[in-house]
Amino acid sequence: MTLLKTIGSIIAKGLQIVLGFAPIAQATFPAQAGTIQTVEDKLQQIAQIVVQTEAIGQALSLTGAQKLTAAAPLVAQEILSSSLLVGHVIANPTLFQQSASDLASAVVGILNSLKADAIQTQDKTAGA
Repeated sequence: MTLLKTIGSIIAKGLQIVLGFAPIAQATFPAQAGTIQTVEDKLQQIAQIVVQTEAIGQALSLTGAQKLTAAAPLVAQEILSSSLLVGHVIANPTLFQQSASDLASAVVGILNSLKADAIQTQDKTAGA
Protein backbone atom coordinates (compact mmCIF):
# COMPACT_ATOMS: atom_id res chain seq x y z
CA MET A 1 0.00 0.00 0.00
CA THR A 2 1.33 3.45 -0.87
CA LEU A 3 1.91 6.17 1.69
CA LEU A 4 -1.03 8.19 0.40
CA LYS A 5 -3.42 5.24 0.59
CA THR A 6 -2.14 4.42 4.07
CA ILE A 7 -2.63 8.00 5.26
CA GLY A 8 -6.06 8.12 3.61
CA SER A 9 -7.05 4.90 5.36
CA ILE A 10 -5.88 6.25 8.71
CA ILE A 11 -7.84 9.47 8.25
CA ALA A 12 -10.89 7.58 7.01
CA LYS A 13 -10.85 5.55 10.24
CA GLY A 14 -11.09 8.80 12.17
CA LEU A 15 -9.28 7.29 15.14
CA GLN A 16 -5.78 8.46 14.49
CA ILE A 17 -3.96 11.49 13.21
CA VAL A 18 -0.85 11.36 11.08
CA LEU A 19 2.25 12.85 12.63
CA GLY A 20 5.36 13.97 10.85
CA PHE A 21 6.11 15.95 7.75
CA ALA A 22 8.88 17.76 9.59
CA PRO A 23 9.37 21.44 8.66
CA ILE A 24 12.00 22.50 6.13
CA ALA A 25 15.36 23.16 7.75
CA GLN A 26 15.53 26.94 7.62
CA ALA A 27 18.99 27.01 9.13
CA THR A 28 20.51 26.39 5.70
CA PHE A 29 19.18 29.66 4.26
CA PRO A 30 18.52 31.97 7.22
CA ALA A 31 18.04 35.05 5.01
CA GLN A 32 15.19 33.29 3.21
CA ALA A 33 13.46 31.89 6.30
CA GLY A 34 10.22 33.84 5.67
CA THR A 35 10.00 32.76 2.04
CA ILE A 36 10.82 29.17 2.93
CA GLN A 37 8.11 29.17 5.59
CA THR A 38 5.55 30.58 3.13
CA VAL A 39 6.38 27.96 0.49
CA GLU A 40 6.39 25.21 3.09
CA ASP A 41 2.99 26.31 4.39
CA LYS A 42 1.48 26.24 0.88
CA LEU A 43 3.01 22.84 0.13
CA GLN A 44 1.66 21.51 3.42
CA GLN A 45 -1.80 22.87 2.58
CA ILE A 46 -1.71 21.34 -0.89
CA ALA A 47 -0.51 18.01 0.55
CA GLN A 48 -3.37 18.16 3.07
CA ILE A 49 -5.85 18.71 0.23
CA VAL A 50 -4.45 15.64 -1.53
CA VAL A 51 -4.57 13.53 1.64
CA GLN A 52 -8.14 14.59 2.46
CA THR A 53 -9.23 13.91 -1.11
CA GLU A 54 -7.63 10.47 -0.89
CA ALA A 55 -9.52 9.70 2.33
CA ILE A 56 -12.83 10.87 0.90
CA GLY A 57 -12.11 9.07 -2.37
CA GLN A 58 -11.48 5.81 -0.52
CA ALA A 59 -14.73 6.19 1.40
CA LEU A 60 -16.62 6.80 -1.86
CA SER A 61 -14.64 4.20 -3.89
CA LEU A 62 -13.47 6.83 -6.37
CA THR A 63 -10.85 6.08 -9.01
CA GLY A 64 -7.51 7.86 -9.04
CA ALA A 65 -8.66 10.06 -11.92
CA GLN A 66 -11.82 11.02 -10.03
CA LYS A 67 -9.81 11.90 -6.93
CA LEU A 68 -7.47 14.07 -9.04
CA THR A 69 -10.48 15.78 -10.61
CA ALA A 70 -11.78 16.51 -7.11
CA ALA A 71 -8.44 17.75 -5.77
CA ALA A 72 -7.40 19.98 -8.70
CA PRO A 73 -9.87 22.86 -8.11
CA LEU A 74 -8.97 22.90 -4.41
CA VAL A 75 -5.28 23.09 -5.28
CA ALA A 76 -6.04 25.86 -7.80
CA GLN A 77 -7.85 27.80 -5.07
CA GLU A 78 -4.86 27.41 -2.76
CA ILE A 79 -2.57 28.76 -5.49
CA LEU A 80 -4.94 31.66 -6.15
CA SER A 81 -4.77 32.59 -2.46
CA SER A 82 -0.98 32.67 -2.48
CA SER A 83 1.30 35.67 -2.75
CA LEU A 84 2.63 34.10 -5.96
CA LEU A 85 -0.27 35.63 -7.88
CA VAL A 86 -0.38 39.06 -6.21
CA GLY A 87 -0.49 41.69 -8.93
CA HIS A 88 -0.92 39.14 -11.71
CA VAL A 89 -3.85 38.33 -13.97
CA ILE A 90 -4.34 34.81 -15.31
CA ALA A 91 -4.22 35.20 -19.09
CA ASN A 92 -4.78 31.52 -19.86
CA PRO A 93 -7.28 29.95 -17.42
CA THR A 94 -7.12 26.58 -19.19
CA LEU A 95 -3.35 26.39 -18.73
CA PHE A 96 -3.71 27.53 -15.11
CA GLN A 97 -6.28 24.80 -14.34
CA GLN A 98 -4.18 22.14 -16.09
CA SER A 99 -1.10 23.25 -14.17
CA ALA A 100 -3.00 23.10 -10.86
CA SER A 101 -4.05 19.56 -11.77
CA ASP A 102 -0.44 18.73 -12.66
CA LEU A 103 0.71 20.11 -9.30
CA ALA A 104 -1.89 18.00 -7.46
CA SER A 105 -0.73 14.97 -9.43
CA ALA A 106 2.91 15.73 -8.61
CA VAL A 107 2.11 15.96 -4.88
CA VAL A 108 0.31 12.60 -5.14
CA GLY A 109 3.43 11.14 -6.75
CA ILE A 110 5.71 12.62 -4.11
CA LEU A 111 3.57 11.28 -1.26
CA ASN A 112 3.30 7.88 -2.95
CA SER A 113 7.08 7.73 -3.30
CA LEU A 114 7.52 7.78 0.48
CA LYS A 115 7.80 4.66 2.57
CA ALA A 116 4.33 3.78 3.86
CA ASP A 117 5.49 1.69 6.82
CA ALA A 118 7.28 4.69 8.39
CA ILE A 119 4.11 6.69 9.08
CA GLN A 120 3.82 7.83 12.67
CA THR A 121 0.34 8.11 14.13
CA GLN A 122 -1.19 9.06 17.41
CA ASP A 123 -4.36 7.37 18.66
CA LYS A 124 -6.89 10.14 19.34
CA THR A 125 -8.96 7.82 21.52
CA ALA A 126 -6.08 7.00 23.87
CA GLY A 127 -6.57 8.54 27.26
CA ALA A 128 -10.06 9.74 26.39
